Amino acid sequence: MTSTVDILVFEVAGVRFAADASQVVRIDRAVDEASVGAPLGMPAVGLRALVFRAGDGGLRRLDIDKVSGVKTVAIESLRRLPPPARVGHVPIGAWLDGDEAVLLVDLERMAGT
Repeated sequence: MTSTVDILVFEVAGVRFAADASQVVRIDRAVDEASVGAPLGMPAVGLRALVFRAGDGGLRRLDIDKVSGVKTVAIESLRRLPPPARVGHVPIGAWLDGDEAVLLVDLERMAGT
């Protein structure tokens, strides 16, 4: 039996990223002063935000350009990046969606909690 995980796929500045969907509390409108900044780059449009729970229990927001959807993927299809390839806490791995690599991020770690 193959274990699966739901990932939320989203875009920032034309780059596709994904996060564990269970980390996302809701998708909301962007509010500049509430964002964790631009750890994935500056959104081109930035009209949406992922709202997620940080390690301290508080809610954080990440401004994004768009949500592509939720995908159920086999855990075996996810790959961790080697330490030299990681920049700070972002990204932590990759998922190959056809011919395109989608970078995996851990929202909680990105918030610095």
